[in-house]
Amino acid sequence: MFKDPNGQLATQRINQADVAPTLAWLEKITGLDLQSNMLGTTGKAPTSGDLDVAVDQSKISKDQLADTLTQWAIKNKQDPKLWVKKSGISVHFKTPIRGSAKNGYVQSDLMFGDPDWMRWSLQGGQPGSPYKGADRHVMMASIAKPLGFKWSHKAGLLNRDTNEPITKDPSKIAELLLGKGATANDLNTVESIHAKIKNRSDYDTLVADVKDSFAKMGKTLPESIKDPIGWYRTLLNKIKI
Repeated sequence: MFKDPNGQLATQRINQADVAPTLAWLEKITGLDLQSNMLGTTGKAPTSGDLDVAVDQSKISKDQLADTLTQWAIKNKQDPKLWVKKSGISVHFKTPIRGSAKNGYVQSDLMFGDPDWMRWSLQGGQPGSPYKGADRHVMMASIAKPLGFKWSHKAGLLNRDTNEPITKDPSKIAELLLGKGATANDLNTVESIHAKIKNRSDYDTLVADVKDSFAKMGKTLPESIKDPIGWYRTLLNKIKI
């Protein structure tokens, strides 16, 4: 989103250790609780390309937040156009890492909606896993399709024929997609979803779409991995405990 006067990228990746201090600094400007509303792998991965954070749309509007950040830029004798942008459901801010320009800048994506829902819906993959948050959505959509549903990371579970909303309750979504006794945690990752459905009689039907989609990306489902024990050992070695 942000370029320097030479047209080069003005932001950089941020280290995990710098995420909380940077958001704490941004909280002082915005008056918002940001550290409790990190999305995806923000704050979990060793580094992040940007800071994805949920903002409660019932408490502040995009225009209000953009104006607050614009006023900060003006107060600090900066051109707001180089610091603040809006797109879709988000306000973007060129954020000094740990609040200091000497550390460089990271892009903060302040995304409006229901933070409780967004924290669950927009969670990323586990650090070290080959599967990302977007892969999880592809898998949930694949399972929903033959069951007569549509999965939307914004609207929850929908009726496939009418597009009418069915539920945004993660626990209910889990039972409808994975079966009785399933919990919201079973939908957290591609791995946990797969573990819940791998022994079902309709398994092949449920994963038909996601298999095709993954194949195009050079990925496979966990059951297709030739050495699952070795793969799991590699995954554990990549995750810092």
